[in-house]
Amino acid sequence: MFDTFEFERKGISERAADYIKQFILDGKYKVNEKLPGEREMAINLKVSRNTVREAYKILEAYGYITIKHGTGIFVASEEYQISKMASFFFVSTDQLKDLFSIRRILENSAVEWAVKHATEDQMNELTEIVNKAKKETRGENDFQKLAELDQKFHLTLAHMSGNTVLIHVMHNLIDLLQESRIQSMQIPSRPVKSVDEHETIVQALQERNAQKAQDNMAVHLESVEKSIMESLSSSAEPEQ
Repeated sequence: MFDTFEFERKGISERAADYIKQFILDGKYKVNEKLPGEREMAINLKVSRNTVREAYKILEAYGYITIKHGTGIFVASEEYQISKMASFFFVSTDQLKDLFSIRRILENSAVEWAVKHATEDQMNELTEIVNKAKKETRGENDFQKLAELDQKFHLTLAHMSGNTVLIHVMHNLIDLLQESRIQSMQIPSRPVKSVDEHETIVQALQERNAQKAQDNMAVHLESVEKSIMESLSSSAEPEQ
């Protein structure tokens, strides 16, 4: 089970948390099943107990596990996970505005530099991501898969910029938005809109038209922000 574990750019605790989380999502650890203790998991992952302890704290914060002192660590129910994830999504209006202001600055530069530096292979990779997402929207709308493809689109675009600082910042921003991205994909018609908007960005990049790519990215981010704000406003309205 642990043969392919590798530590990448993220901090070691975050990577360990990601790996354990994937086991949970894949069903290798079932709901209410007791997870290995810190010592056993540390041996499995070939990391320190402190690393596992921090990884478990991360997973508890996101609602994937519950830590019962004196009893053990257990996989949380789906209902508990949803309630925890919602707390990451339903943030204040001011925070959302700040978030999208930052995204506009970063991704405006990303598309400009991608026009200049992206290779044909990278262009093809971005196109393939859009095609996969488009196919997914025609199916059962797997929100987890759609969120992963959406994340991959924006990270690939960041890498196409060739700017190492922007890439690093975008990775951190994407990590911060990981759970809320899944929630946004559940807004009616949002996945289809995002895929269509991604496609217009790719077309502009293929034309090596920086201004058009920036304009299309601005339209996309404004559209996403509007969808989320409307969803938040609707959920906040009292029932009649």
